[in-house]
Amino acid sequence: MKKQIFTSLIVVLTIVNLKAQTVADFESLGLSTNQVLNGAGDPVNSNFSSGNILFNNTYQTVFGGYWSAGWAYSTLKNDSTPGLTNLYASYAAKGNANSMKYGVGQQGSTIRTSGADAGDTIYGFYVTNSTYAGLSMKTGDMFAKKFGGNNGDDPDFFVMTIKGWKNGNLLNDTVAFYLADFRSPQSTNDYIIKDWTYVDLKSLGKVDSIRITLQSSDVGQFGMNTPAFYCIDDIITKNDTADFENLNLSAGRFWNKANTTVRQVYGAGHALFPSRLTVASWGDFWSGGWAISNKTDSTTAQVNGLDKIYNAVTGTGADSTKTYALGQQGAVVRLNGLAKGVSGFYLTNSNYAFISMKYGDAFAKKFTDSDFFKVTVKGYKNGNVLSTQISANLATGVNLLKTWQWVDVSSIGEVDSISFHLSSSDTGAFGMNTPAFFCIDQLTTIDKSSGKLDNKFQVQATVYPNPVTEYMEIKLNNGKEVLEVKVYGIDGKLVQTHKATTRIDVKDLPEGMYHAVIFDGLNYGSVKIMVQK
Repeated sequence: MKKQIFTSLIVVLTIVNLKAQTVADFESLGLSTNQVLNGAGDPVNSNFSSGNILFNNTYQTVFGGYWSAGWAYSTLKNDSTPGLTNLYASYAAKGNANSMKYGVGQQGSTIRTSGADAGDTIYGFYVTNSTYAGLSMKTGDMFAKKFGGNNGDDPDFFVMTIKGWKNGNLLNDTVAFYLADFRSPQSTNDYIIKDWTYVDLKSLGKVDSIRITLQSSDVGQFGMNTPAFYCIDDIITKNDTADFENLNLSAGRFWNKANTTVRQVYGAGHALFPSRLTVASWGDFWSGGWAISNKTDSTTAQVNGLDKIYNAVTGTGADSTKTYALGQQGAVVRLNGLAKGVSGFYLTNSNYAFISMKYGDAFAKKFTDSDFFKVTVKGYKNGNVLSTQISANLATGVNLLKTWQWVDVSSIGEVDSISFHLSSSDTGAFGMNTPAFFCIDQLTTIDKSSGKLDNKFQVQATVYPNPVTEYMEIKLNNGKEVLEVKVYGIDGKLVQTHKATTRIDVKDLPEGMYHAVIFDGLNYGSVKIMVQK
């Protein structure tokens, strides 16, 4: 059943010509056991402002998502719950001067002046501990010690250091503020800041930004043990005050990320598989395109099928391989310029859809003899949809597809992309009720090259600088000349073509990730490049 397979990552692309076909079997994408690639992995960078102060924020979409740098803001009033789950609460249980909102900072956070206060003096701000850090220092936790130790004599401290910058230059003066201090010989002088306390910054002079770092007496093998978080409010400048009250946040909530879309493209064979992850305040979720999976759960008992969204009903890829792709409604495959069409692919149900059709669920019906669930493949060239379309059944009545089935789509003809569209007999007021997910494997493309290519020879290339701002140089590691370079966007669209040159001008390209496909007259290679302005 399985065709001759030679796969390649998009970073180093190997071209083969065996019956002029290349297979995307997803095995080269390097997943560990029971892992899913669904667009998560790139940081989401955002900013917000209050008064004439700008706050940066970075949120990582991996490992379930977490706030990784910069600033968050909050209206939480919890000063009693210890641990990481209470990261966004102030130890004062409110904002400064009984206000509702305040900012939360972490190690190395920076603020910038803007507007009328750009490059001018920051007079000061109010600060207190986060509840997480405050209770950790008060009683200790699984990572950090109780300040003062068991007998109260340990000279512990937790200090904030504020440094000013202007035009990229670090200024000489520094302001230090102790969020906790147990260094006094008299234990009655020991304290952990719980009330909002003013920090005077006028000694820094005129600045365009300040950076806040944290240091603790409690350090271990991996650095500081004390939780590196604090809360800030009412940053006072000459013309305004950043009090966070302008930010839209209801009581008892916190904000730690932008609502945005993260886009990723997975390359296998000569095909590109775009994925889309939505990052939102109500939770992150795979919202479009493709996910890559090697999950093995093929159990089809009546359970919450949503837990099996990333499982093929077969529990393996086609021919018992490990890795396969999951698509959802409207998923698109783009060819990377080295193929002129798609021969076919293997198709099966996702476990989620299979269980829904077999038993029914809270949204969809149990399938009967009159029901159907199918996928229709459309081909495109230069943005135009071709007239020929191919449909394949995922379910016909109660016969639900549970094996890998080959779907021949070669009759669609020469294309630069194909799209997948799902339809079901079970529809409601909001559209199709059947879960709109399916699985494919071993998508086989029809190569443009017709000459004999050495499938053991990989063309690797080096580009520098990378990231690039205006120009980059390309060097083939085999020492041959570069005859052609084609630059593709992350969506697979061709954006530049260069002939017989190693110097590539990218200054007109928007910031982002691109793929450069390089031809030396016989073989191809590909490198990922990052354009930064």
